[in-house]
Amino acid sequence: MDAPLSFARPAVQVGTPALEGGAPALQLGSPEKPILQDFVYSRLPHRSIRLLRFISRGLSDTLECELQDFPLSPKGRLPKYHALSYCWGDPTRSNSLKCNGKEVLITTTLKDALLRLAALGRGSAEWIWIDQICVDQTNNEEKGTQVNMMREIYRKSEKTIIWLGPDIKGIETTSSLLDDMWRLHIEDQDLVDSSRKRRPYTLGDLEATNLPPAGDRSWEVLAELLSRPWFVRTWVIQEAVLSSVYPRMLCGSYELDWEKLLGSCSWMRSMCYSITPLSHNIVAWTATRSLNLFNDFKNVGGHWDMVTLLMRSTKFQASEPRDKVYSLVGLSGEGSDSTYIPKALQANYDKPCRDVFRDVTRYIIKSSANLRIFALVRYTPEGKALPSWSVDFTADAHWEQISYLVMSHHLRGWPSMREKPNNASDNLPVDMPVSPSDDILALRGLLIDVVGTPCETMSRSNLDSSGSQVLFAWKSAYEHTRNRRPDLARAFMVTLTANWSLTETEMMAHEPLSNFWAYLWQAYDELLKVSEDHDAVKRELQHVLEPQNADDPGDANLYRLHLNAAYTRRMFFSKHKSFLGLGPKGMQEGDILCVLFGGATPFILRPDGEQFRFVGECYVYGLMSGEAIRDWEDGLYAEQTFHLV
Repeated sequence: MDAPLSFARPAVQVGTPALEGGAPALQLGSPEKPILQDFVYSRLPHRSIRLLRFISRGLSDTLECELQDFPLSPKGRLPKYHALSYCWGDPTRSNSLKCNGKEVLITTTLKDALLRLAALGRGSAEWIWIDQICVDQTNNEEKGTQVNMMREIYRKSEKTIIWLGPDIKGIETTSSLLDDMWRLHIEDQDLVDSSRKRRPYTLGDLEATNLPPAGDRSWEVLAELLSRPWFVRTWVIQEAVLSSVYPRMLCGSYELDWEKLLGSCSWMRSMCYSITPLSHNIVAWTATRSLNLFNDFKNVGGHWDMVTLLMRSTKFQASEPRDKVYSLVGLSGEGSDSTYIPKALQANYDKPCRDVFRDVTRYIIKSSANLRIFALVRYTPEGKALPSWSVDFTADAHWEQISYLVMSHHLRGWPSMREKPNNASDNLPVDMPVSPSDDILALRGLLIDVVGTPCETMSRSNLDSSGSQVLFAWKSAYEHTRNRRPDLARAFMVTLTANWSLTETEMMAHEPLSNFWAYLWQAYDELLKVSEDHDAVKRELQHVLEPQNADDPGDANLYRLHLNAAYTRRMFFSKHKSFLGLGPKGMQEGDILCVLFGGATPFILRPDGEQFRFVGECYVYGLMSGEAIRDWEDGLYAEQTFHLV
C-alpha cells in the first residue's frame, strides 16, 4: 500500500479463531433455479416476535430450523436468544432453508451466516432473531410494527452477533495490530471525560510507537476488513449500540474483539489516521467514522435526540430510503418507549417516502424548537418531489458545516448537538404558525435584505491550490463595498472561513490579517505564473491588494487550513445594507437574506409568488450573534411570516 510509514513492531500474536476443533461445515441447498417458497407466515399476536433455532442437518445437507412466536412483553415466557446484525447484500433469494418443515428462501449472504451460526457455540441462547426470516418482509404492516419494537428486540437479546461476511486471508494478523493500537488508545485517553491527553501524532511520534511498517500485511487486512459493507449500513448503528453486552463480531471463521476494534479505530481517527497506511483508503475512513460514532454512544450513553442522530448518520446507507429515519428511532429519546412513538417517527412502509421525510423534518423543528435540521437541507429546484424545506435523507450528505457542533442537551435532557458560536436569532425559539397545508412550512422571522449578484462557487481544489476564486471574490467585494465598509478586509477574512473555531477560546476573527493578505498575494503570484499578459493582471488586481508588511509577511498556509466552510459555497453581498456573506451554491441574485426565529445562522430564501423556497443557511458578517434581533427590538426590522413551499 502507498503510505508514508516505515516502522516496525514487535511480533506479538493475540486472538483466537472463533471456530475450534475443526467443526464440520454445514451446507444449505442452493438450487440452480429459485423455487417457490411454500412457508406461509401466520399473523403475529400483539407485541410478539418470531425466533429461530437450528434443529438438525437434513439428509440432503439442508439446514433445518424451527420458527416460533413468543410474546415480547415482560409477562411473556421469552427464551434466551441472540440477535443477528448483518448486510443483506444481493437481495435475490435463491437459497432454500427448511423451516417448520417448509421451504423458506433466503439470500446468499444470510446462507453463509447461518452456516457459521449453526456451528458456533452460543451457550444457553439457542434461539436467534434474524429480520429476513423472523419478519414477514412481504407484509408492510408487520414490518412497521416490528421496526417500532426493534429497540426492545435488540435490548432483550442476550447479545448481538455481527456477521461481516466470509473469511479474509491473513485476518489473524490484525490481532497484534489492534492490540497495539488499543494500548495506545488507553494510554492517550483521559479516563474522566474520554478526551485525548496529548496532541495528535507527528510521523516521528508514530514511528516511535513501533506499530507495523507500511508494507506489513496486517494493514492491508485491516483495510479489507473495514471495507466490508456492514460498517456503512444505517441499521447496524442501532443493532450494535443496543446490544446488552459487547457484540460478538465474526468474519468467516475468525472472531474479532469488538471493544478493541472500536477503541483502536477511534484512536486512529482522532490521533493519526492521515499518516497511517490507511490514509488513502476512503472506504476505511468511512468505517472509522462509523466506529467512532459507536464509541461516542458508549461514552455518552442514554437516548439521543433525533436531529443529532440524523446529522451523525448522514453517510450511512440504506436500501429502503425510509430506513434512514426508522433505523435510528430506537436510539432516540422519542423511541425509548415503543408503545408511544410520535406518529411522524412510527415506521410506516405504506407511506410515501416524500411524506415521511417531510413529516419528520417538521416534527424535528417543532419538537426541538430550533432550525438545526436545516443544515441538512439541499436546495431542491422547483418541480422536485420534496418541499424545498424538507430534508432528503437519501441525498449526498457531503457538506461542510457553518456552525461548530458540540455535545449539549435537548430540552428534555437527551444528549444533543448544539451549534456554536453562532446565534443569529439570539436564543429565540422557533415560531411556527399554523400552515395552510402539509407541504407548506410557516415560520416567523425577519427579512434583512435582498441578495446582489453572488460570486463564483468556490471549489475545494481551487481554494487548496491557486486561490484565484478567492482573489476575484475579494476584488468584487472591494469594488462593491470598500467605501461603505472600513472593516472590509477583516470582514472578508472571517466570512470566508465562517469564523471557524481554532481552539476552545480562539476564532478566526482573532487571527492577524497578515495571513489573509499572504494568501491573496500568493494567489496573485500563481495567477501571474499562468497568465500570458502580466500587465493586464496587474492592472486588474494589483490595486485591490494591500502591500505586505515586511516585519509580518503572514503565512498563507495557516489561512488556507481553515477554508473548509467555503467549499462549494459562494461569497455574496446584500444590495441595500452592504452585508457580506458566504452562502449556498444554489443562491442567485434577487434571493432574500433573512433571520428566522430558532436559527443559529441566517438563511437564504427565494421568492415564489407570495411564498418562498428554502435555498440554504449562510454566514453573514455582523448577523451571527443576535444583532438583527436587537435591531428588531429597536424597531429597525418588522417581523413577518414566511410560507416555505
